[in-house]
Amino acid sequence: METINKTHIKWATRVSPDKIRQLYADDARQIINHDLLQDVGIAFYARAEAIIEINRIHMQNIATCPACKTDIRLRENSYSCNCGWCITQKDLHHTYKGKQAVGPSIVEFAEKFIRDWNRAAGDARKQMIAIDFLIHRFHWEMTERPTRPVAVNYIDGSMGKVTALILELAESDDISRVKNREEWVKNQSLARQIWGE
Repeated sequence: METINKTHIKWATRVSPDKIRQLYADDARQIINHDLLQDVGIAFYARAEAIIEINRIHMQNIATCPACKTDIRLRENSYSCNCGWCITQKDLHHTYKGKQAVGPSIVEFAEKFIRDWNRAAGDARKQMIAIDFLIHRFHWEMTERPTRPVAVNYIDGSMGKVTALILELAESDDISRVKNREEWVKNQSLARQIWGE
């Protein structure tokens, strides 16, 4: 969470599909674009942190003060920190409403990505695998009921555009990640049958 003024908060946005497409195109040609890999990975990392924080606010009514990093519990419809930072529950909710960041099933994937990315420091192949795993998950893997791809929470665009991008990325033949892709395509097919699309 980044504070712009005492009440305005800006969350990490979803990642550009063009950057992801380029990263995978380079990878398919066995080109390691370290700058792009770091750019995409750090953007996913920031988004994962935002998702964790937003869900903590939404599900547990605990916010982290953006000014002093103290945990604050909701009291009387507002979050008030001893340092002077204050925001109403309604205003805080408005900062993340409609931003594709709420859902208990996505928190575990966010936490796993952060762990995997940290463990992969300095290893481009492992960093690509961490990204690949994250964008090829489905919410129902945690909830046991058919829902949408987790990538919608991380990649900018409508569900249709994000789904098309993931299917496009599935064309790559990188053996280290092909299992994620095959599983995603199978799950996407099942999801379409269930959703009636």
